[in-house]
Amino acid sequence: MAFKRAVAAVLLALAFGANAAAQSLQRLTVTQLVLSADTSAPMVENPFHLIVTATVKERVKRLDNIVLPILTELELLGDEQQTSTDRSGTHYRETITVVAHHTGNITIAPVTLDAVNARTGRAERYSSNSLNLNVGGTALAPASPGPHLWSNLAIAAGFLAVSLLSMVLVARRWRAPPAPLPEPEPAPLPVARPHDPRSDLRDALATLRVHRTRETAVAVRLLVRRMVGAGDAETLEDVLQRPQAANPVMRELLRALERASFTHDGDLESAIAAALVALERAAS
Repeated sequence: MAFKRAVAAVLLALAFGANAAAQSLQRLTVTQLVLSADTSAPMVENPFHLIVTATVKERVKRLDNIVLPILTELELLGDEQQTSTDRSGTHYRETITVVAHHTGNITIAPVTLDAVNARTGRAERYSSNSLNLNVGGTALAPASPGPHLWSNLAIAAGFLAVSLLSMVLVARRWRAPPAPLPEPEPAPLPVARPHDPRSDLRDALATLRVHRTRETAVAVRLLVRRMVGAGDAETLEDVLQRPQAANPVMRELLRALERASFTHDGDLESAIAAALVALERAAS
């Protein structure tokens, strides 16, 4: 009986969340959703930009349900959104300033947009492309020439000529066996930073601050549940019984994200505000 009640509670919560989310979706005809970057090979510690571009046929003031991926390997520095309309519909562009703190390959998950398909009347989730970046080390700036560059070069060239002549004269008298060439040093491997769960929470906090929507709260809820070893289908009571959820700060965060994911529309803004406060405590 307890198992049946748990299953019923999960189904009821999922159904309530799906209905509430569907009621808040815009009715759109999505023609474009693209994730790009202003460089495919950023340099470590040098800021660059991710760019989200979306186009719909309808004329709307804003797109409410665009959800950014949680940037676990990049630090979010800023976000700027622009929306314009013309005869063809609405054009949305979001520029996200980020920075990488380690070298190597980084894969960014797709951006999603939840909307009711204006053609079919059904709620659908549209996804952009994913993005692969190769972060390199910082390049050294070339040294600027000094005022006596040419005279210095002339002196160096003369010294080099004298040195070469001396070496030729010595080689004629005594030919020593050539020394073995040193083996080239292997190229340094990409530096991987140790994984810190609090950095994931800070990224989730930055994303939820920018996109205060139910869909973003659901994505953060799934991330935090995975941190404590729980899945999406488990009830909140089951999740709170896990040893990783014994910390009071983590328990508060799990409860706040559950509320923000499934509450009614009238309480959504207050629930997301409470989830942000809980995220700040957990990420500090």
